[in-house]
Amino acid sequence: MAAEGRDSPDFSTLPDGCIAGIVSLTSPADVCRLASVSPNFKSMCDSNVVWASFLPSDCHQMASRSFSSLKELYFSLCDEPVLISDGKMSFSLDRHSRKKCIMLSARALSISWGDNPEHWSWYRMPSSRFAEVAELFHVWLFEIRGTISSCMLSPGTLYAAYLVFNYTEIFHGFDFQSVEVGVGFAGDEAGKCERSIYLSIHNNTSGRQLAQPFGLQPRPRLRRLLSQRTFTYFLQLSRVAPAGPAPTPAPADPALAPARRALAKLAPVEGNRNYPKERRDGWLEIELGEFLTKDGEDGEVEMSVMETKGAHWKCGLVVEGIEIRPKDGKEKCLYAGRV
Repeated sequence: MAAEGRDSPDFSTLPDGCIAGIVSLTSPADVCRLASVSPNFKSMCDSNVVWASFLPSDCHQMASRSFSSLKELYFSLCDEPVLISDGKMSFSLDRHSRKKCIMLSARALSISWGDNPEHWSWYRMPSSRFAEVAELFHVWLFEIRGTISSCMLSPGTLYAAYLVFNYTEIFHGFDFQSVEVGVGFAGDEAGKCERSIYLSIHNNTSGRQLAQPFGLQPRPRLRRLLSQRTFTYFLQLSRVAPAGPAPTPAPADPALAPARRALAKLAPVEGNRNYPKERRDGWLEIELGEFLTKDGEDGEVEMSVMETKGAHWKCGLVVEGIEIRPKDGKEKCLYAGRV
């Protein structure tokens, strides 16, 4: 064993520049592991020379504050998305692939009837990274569209787009009703990814029945906070809806999360891309489709979410935005209870 130890290469004799060049060809996870097991390499593994190779060239101008090192900047961009484009988008890095992630806020999307206060409401939600989210009051035809230039993303990467949304306890009209989604480059109809999904977790309960549509009833405090506009809407809706018990109205509020989580536990977290999954930040998401960015090519990526076939009113959906991130098999770590 002693002879074997003497014959093993001594990397500590290599010049710092050579070590930095070798280490920068690995991954952030490899660099952190190397720094923890080899004290001789720690200073070089923490150097700006190494971490500069993991950062996009344009990320410095997106940083919202100064950082003591590029390593600190890297992990900040992985954990804390930065708002860009006047707060209508966010920029971050995927921790596993080092690729760019962009999220379009609800304000950056084209929402049918979105400017009509009788159909959509805009307000601040503490759990959202953006200044506003959009809550659906009631529409017959549901349509959301978004676009992004592929030059804002990392080239040569398979991306997927995800609708990030939430429920209120007046969520209605999407149960057992499929929604048509599509993702692809503008002008490339043949290459567009289109399919049907479900926005309601209730569809994926594997035959189990719920005692109440949303498992939990609004608490007394929520009942006292009912807005006059929501109450008026359901009063009007009851005049045109079929006879039967009216849904219990409640305002969109983070306190509704327990009801949403109770539903989420009924649905499998993995294995079905057609149903929503709960994210680590408490929101829900569902994949809309995927697309491939190519080196040296720029194009407009179009995303759509539509339900125009069901002859009924829809309400109670809260939209935060559409997130575009690399699809590398690591996305399950974003879901609740996953690491």
